[in-house]
Amino acid sequence: MKYLAVLLILYTSLLCTCQTKSTEKNEQTVFFVFSEECYDRLIIQKDFLHIECIKKTLSEIISYSIVALSVILKAPQIFKIIQKSKVTGLSFDSIFFELFVYSFSIAYNMHKQNPWKLYAENVAILIQTVIIVALYKIYEKSFTLRQFYVRTAIFIGVNFPFFTGMVPNSVFNLAIIINICLIMFARLPQIWSNFRNKDTGQLAFITVFLQFAGAAARCFTILVSSTDGMLILLNIIGVTLNFTLVFQMITYWNSKKGKTD
Repeated sequence: MKYLAVLLILYTSLLCTCQTKSTEKNEQTVFFVFSEECYDRLIIQKDFLHIECIKKTLSEIISYSIVALSVILKAPQIFKIIQKSKVTGLSFDSIFFELFVYSFSIAYNMHKQNPWKLYAENVAILIQTVIIVALYKIYEKSFTLRQFYVRTAIFIGVNFPFFTGMVPNSVFNLAIIINICLIMFARLPQIWSNFRNKDTGQLAFITVFLQFAGAAARCFTILVSSTDGMLILLNIIGVTLNFTLVFQMITYWNSKKGKTD
């Protein structure tokens, strides 16, 4: 039953990601990853050393890969929580702020009308993060129903204006700065908790590593496809913080193994 529930989550993530794609204007591409010019250069003319087309095509391939992998990004974490029936070592503050990181990123990119491939993975990851919040409520007995409802109301109340056009353009211009702060709030409590406990609890290494790899890959596609300096800065900070979590998991691996034994 629990595996069916996780599969449902993944399918929902995939459907919502595909819906994000369908709202974008269709771009003229060949085999999804080549622009018409680059297809002519690389395939027809066999100009394999055309650096600009190589970067653009590689960026497209990576973007599609990120979106595909995002659908299962947090599945290992979800499975681990369900299997162990506990959320030891997980920082709820990190999880809660992470919700805003993804929702704000979606709202910002939609407002800027950026290509869907630069942010569609956020839809899938947001849904999976919501599931983790729900699991936290189920397995963390000290987390009351009232606390859950209050945080749900805060999340909906803050995001509602961004997705309904109630927020002026001037606020959207600050949204990326807010998101930089949010991603720090989302990662630093978990990093501090790991450092303080010298243990990473129920964090799933696969999920943490994939988050780092995805952030690094997304940083590359942003550098290729966008000139938005603040968006580039956001992704560089994200890569740095995600790498720190990976480093902590490797560093504290033996202590975690010792506790298990």
